Amino acid sequence: MQNKKTLLQRLLVIYITFFIVLVASIAHSFVTDFYRGATDGIELGEDIAEKWNSGMPRMIYMLDARILKTPEQHIEIPSETPGMEIRAEVRKLNLTVEKDAPGISPLSLAFHSIGGSGWLYFMIMLCPLFYLLIIIFMFMIIHSLRRSIREERTLDKKNVWYLRAIGLLTIVSELIADLVDWIMSSQAAQILTRHGYVVDTNFHVSYSIIIMGILILFAAEVFAIGQNLSEEQKLTI
Repeated sequence: MQNKKTLLQRLLVIYITFFIVLVASIAHSFVTDFYRGATDGIELGEDIAEKWNSGMPRMIYMLDARILKTPEQHIEIPSETPGMEIRAEVRKLNLTVEKDAPGISPLSLAFHSIGGSGWLYFMIMLCPLFYLLIIIFMFMIIHSLRRSIREERTLDKKNVWYLRAIGLLTIVSELIADLVDWIMSSQAAQILTRHGYVVDTNFHVSYSIIIMGILILFAAEVFAIGQNLSEEQKLTI
């Protein structure tokens, strides 16, 4: 029994460590982008409302694009240090597109503020929801582990499903974000090509996030095997 309790305590430490790393990753890669996106969204909403109230409704939406080539390869920046030269290269552009939108409701204009598509707006809003679900599932797993250690019993089967859900949500949220970036880059390419810009329209995937999701799914299956072996041992006894 003592060995089982020690094993459960080790699992609890692993899950808590993983949870801290996961939250830190979300805070680093998502919260900053979400805050900046929310700020831009508020300003965009104010512009949409102002033009609607003026009687000339306009659809305004944002596009992000990775730039491979610009009309001018380098931007010279004056340097105050003698003999030093500074050159900047444009690798990413944030575009704001504005066009006439007669007969469209303000709500519809708001839902088209990302990529000019309501579907893109819906998809990008799924990511914070998925991250919230991941955090909730992690809290539930940690609570279940603490209860198992306190009561000195086997782990709850629901933890397997929680882990599977976390792994799938991690992978799906990353693929959704990558798909939205690819669609917006394709739209930006159509706008910028005639002006001498070459936009990267390749589909980019953050393989580190995908690998992390696969590892979580692998851990869930190892967890499930341990559950089955424990039940078979009880039946044998």
